[in-house]
Amino acid sequence: MQVNRLSILALIGLLSLVDIKAQNYNPISYYRNGTPTHGIKIKTKLPFQHGLGMPTVMLEGYEYGGGNIIDIKVTWYIYNGVFYQANASAAGSYNPSIKLANENGYVVIFIDDRTYYSRFNVRVYANGKGETDSMFDGWTIVDEALNGTAIKIVNYKTTLPGNVGIGTTNPDSKLTVKGNIHAEEVKVDLSVPGPDYVFKEDYDLKSLEEVQNHIQEHGHLPNIPSAEEMEINGIQLGEMDMKLLEKIEELTLYVIELKKVQTTLKNQNKNLQNQLENLIKE
Repeated sequence: MQVNRLSILALIGLLSLVDIKAQNYNPISYYRNGTPTHGIKIKTKLPFQHGLGMPTVMLEGYEYGGGNIIDIKVTWYIYNGVFYQANASAAGSYNPSIKLANENGYVVIFIDDRTYYSRFNVRVYANGKGETDSMFDGWTIVDEALNGTAIKIVNYKTTLPGNVGIGTTNPDSKLTVKGNIHAEEVKVDLSVPGPDYVFKEDYDLKSLEEVQNHIQEHGHLPNIPSAEEMEINGIQLGEMDMKLLEKIEELTLYVIELKKVQTTLKNQNKNLQNQLENLIKE
């Protein structure tokens, strides 16, 4: 009787292991000794079907062209014919543009990037929403353009737990960088209003004489911090941009006013010339 109990327990343990393994799949690996023409298209056998699956697809490997580690997780849910909650996170140093699409009734994952000598393994975790083992067999990876329907751009969502420092061990904000930053574009959310108030009729535009006196007394423009203040406190990029725009708009008003004065003087000069010509004729 004791032997039977042990056998039953062993069988239960074995079945548990089989069940756990069945939730994790390794459908395919990718490598290319060259550069793809269109991108990297992962053609899965996951049906594009409402309510089917909440898979987590993991790409792990090496992007040789940029010397980057590939560690990307992609998730989605299909709801009423669209990819819902299509998100990704990248723990490595490679985060290419990723798109999902329905091609011939199956989900494809398209890496919209053409990198040199990439290689990665594909792992999938899936459980509990109608998947079968056959859905993780027969995957292929090809160099083809994306031409399916229901195309969805996957958003990267990564939340860091605390302050992060690059080039420093003492970050004093969510991200502190000691060194240069190279970027194609920087978006700044404004914490101060834009300076369109300069163009309102009740705006107190200082005269040029007042601006000159302020510069002579303080050594910098009104409403602009001094060089010493900027060296000590740094600058808030969004706030400083708005201050500089304020000065540009004030300068525009000064130019407009000078143009009016110039036009007036020009007309007066023309009138004087006409009067002088009339006097000479007389």
